Amino acid sequence: MHLKSILILLFSVTIYSQELSNIELLSLEDEGLLEYFETVRHDSLKASFVATIYLQRGRQRGDTIMMARGFDRLAQSFSPYTNIKYTDSVIALTASSKHISYPAFGYILKAYNYDKLDQFKKANKYSYIAYDYALEVGNMSQQLYILETFIFNKVIYGNKKEALALQQKRHRLLVSKAYLKKLYTATRESARDSINSFYTKEKTESYLNFAICHLYLAQRDSTQYYLNIAKDLIGSNRPNNIKAMKSLYYEINMEHYYFTKDYATSLKYNDSLVVFSDFLNANLMNISLFKGLSLYDSGSNELGLKYLNKADSVFDTGDRINVQQQDNLLFEKLKTHYNSLGDYKNQIKYLNKQLLLDSLLTNKTLGFESGVVRKIETPTLLKEKQEVVLKLASQIKKTRQRITYIVLIFGIFTALLLWYIHLQKIYKKRYHQLLGSQKNKPAVTNPSQQSDLNISESLIQDILKRLEVFEKQKKYLQTNVSLQSLSKDLQTNPNYLSRVINFNRDKNFSQYLNDLRMGYALENLKENSTFLKYSIKAIALECGYRNATSFSRAFYKQTGLYPSFYIKQLNKKK
Repeated sequence: MHLKSILILLFSVTIYSQELSNIELLSLEDEGLLEYFETVRHDSLKASFVATIYLQRGRQRGDTIMMARGFDRLAQSFSPYTNIKYTDSVIALTASSKHISYPAFGYILKAYNYDKLDQFKKANKYSYIAYDYALEVGNMSQQLYILETFIFNKVIYGNKKEALALQQKRHRLLVSKAYLKKLYTATRESARDSINSFYTKEKTESYLNFAICHLYLAQRDSTQYYLNIAKDLIGSNRPNNIKAMKSLYYEINMEHYYFTKDYATSLKYNDSLVVFSDFLNANLMNISLFKGLSLYDSGSNELGLKYLNKADSVFDTGDRINVQQQDNLLFEKLKTHYNSLGDYKNQIKYLNKQLLLDSLLTNKTLGFESGVVRKIETPTLLKEKQEVVLKLASQIKKTRQRITYIVLIFGIFTALLLWYIHLQKIYKKRYHQLLGSQKNKPAVTNPSQQSDLNISESLIQDILKRLEVFEKQKKYLQTNVSLQSLSKDLQTNPNYLSRVINFNRDKNFSQYLNDLRMGYALENLKENSTFLKYSIKAIALECGYRNATSFSRAFYKQTGLYPSFYIKQLNKKK
């Protein structure tokens, strides 16, 4: 999926419907110039002229930040090589600045242009620097943008689970109250009317990012869940935001339904996507690829082959910056097709393309995969560590110790995660074993050994009969049952009762009482759907326990499971 956004986090409200003359441009206020730049940013000559006017004003006033703004607009107006020179000017002007946007924005532009030049390691390098600056000054918008870049690179070229973790981190930042507050304070006054629309758009894109992460993780239900959320948000967006987001929304749906083998629905979204093919997110190769795959796999081999060949031709004539692993679906399908025909020449052709793709992907992966998550987390962890280090000993500042600390944290996290997964497997095994053996087996009494108790046989039988009544009437569900109270109810003494239970039930009184209650709990949880709706505390009281803690402890000791896990599994089963 070629879904990479090239948003530079510049936004404005006022859109001029007509082109302005040079004299009119010179008469515009500073903010008006910046707003007009947004309308002509894709016209290099006009955009550079507007940026130059703004830059000259900054020079005349000796305003460093204004000059930086002029240079950053120039850095968006030309070819990547030229743009990089202007980004260097932005960075040089603001290198020692603590401005909310600079020099971080200069590094963002530099990383973006190096990415356009396929120099991925340099792109990553400057993205990391930008992220550090954005964290230092608390620029959340820049953090969100850089994180989105890392998420894209990770989900396409690296570890998909790590991409999802980064997206979760990014979304938490996006929906935080602090971000919305800073969005208002950091936005130009003339642009504040559009914040709600802009914020809704950002949330929509964030949910679409979730859908992309889950799509690449082959988690189909989660993909659908986030697509449904995004669909509702798209409906609430202003008209100028809808087309681009619908383009992305349709593309994700097209792929999602293909992978769920709902080829008809995938083709429906494919046809809708063609309408938006002039947008960035609507990649022509992707459209042809998934249309060809859906048609081919649904039995329309000849027509499907037509679109697969069209996608192949786009690959041949297009740039190789946006290659990704799923492009191999195209070459694998064509290779398999020609294999079925015994066409060895074309098989070799597409094997060579697979090798080429692998080489391109290796280059991308080496540029983006190594250390992405560590780099992103490092600024936060170092700040936290610095606070701890200052409290313990101001002398502990060596880099090697810091790296050891970070590695230790990640090692502990990984160990905990693996242990958690291991426990879940154990719990599920115990759960299935428990389902088959919930009913307590009656204790076997050996009459020939009753005399060992030094109690008359008649008294033993009398106590056992009364115990059976006690069990049948479920009096063990009372919270105040004790050995003394039960012996009183059974008209015997605690010593006799304890010895009879130990011998005939093969357990002490506490175990006997707990097993009865656990048997009742397990049977009702399994058979009584209403029981499953109770809280843990309510179940505990129902079974004779005084509180949820003692019930959970007893439940785990009896079954090796926590009641919450057991109830969850039963609900899944039902």
